[in-house]
Amino acid sequence: MKKTIIITLIFLFTFKAFSQTIKEIDSISIEFCEYLKTTSNIQNDSIRINRFYQDKFDLYLNRFEREKANKIGSQLFYRTQKNCREFTELLERLYPPKESVTRKKEKPNTNLSDKEILDFWNRDLFKYFENNGNETIVIIKNNEYKETFTDLTYSKLGYKKISNYEFELEFVESNNEIRSSLSLKGDKYIYGIIDKTENYYLISSKVENQDYYELFKLYFD
Repeated sequence: MKKTIIITLIFLFTFKAFSQTIKEIDSISIEFCEYLKTTSNIQNDSIRINRFYQDKFDLYLNRFEREKANKIGSQLFYRTQKNCREFTELLERLYPPKESVTRKKEKPNTNLSDKEILDFWNRDLFKYFENNGNETIVIIKNNEYKETFTDLTYSKLGYKKISNYEFELEFVESNNEIRSSLSLKGDKYIYGIIDKTENYYLISSKVENQDYYELFKLYFD
């Protein structure tokens, strides 16, 4: 479940369970996103994100005692990235990922032949790189897509082929801090096999309710 996520030193929290529901957190993150859109006239990204934190994150979290604020702030930070393209892209400009991120409004079609796509379906071991350069291992087995991260935490997702060049992932569980903040059980992601080089496939990824496709490299060598 590749998803562009930026971790910054400006806003770092420790995640634990808390009383606010995901529905409440998502509602707040969408409100934050609408505010961020109104600051597009600020040309300096550092000034813009500091203004955003002061006017929204800090103002909201200041109503809670410190420990609770940390718990709420962690998931709010990650869910805002998931729900707000403007926030994600602002963070990417400030903290560029190791591999460039490409997003498309229109659904990408595959450039591969049936034979080339069959080669993908016959593989079960892949890897991809997080924005900080860490390598994540992917094993596909028995309709399960399992990711193992460098800290040995994991994510498990259901894996289902839905067309000749597409598959669906459904989030099951994760003990990884970021992934468990980003996804809920039952969340679905649609992947498309777009192209192939000598050591990776170009994959498109779309999250439910988002209006764009994100492209990334899924390595097999």
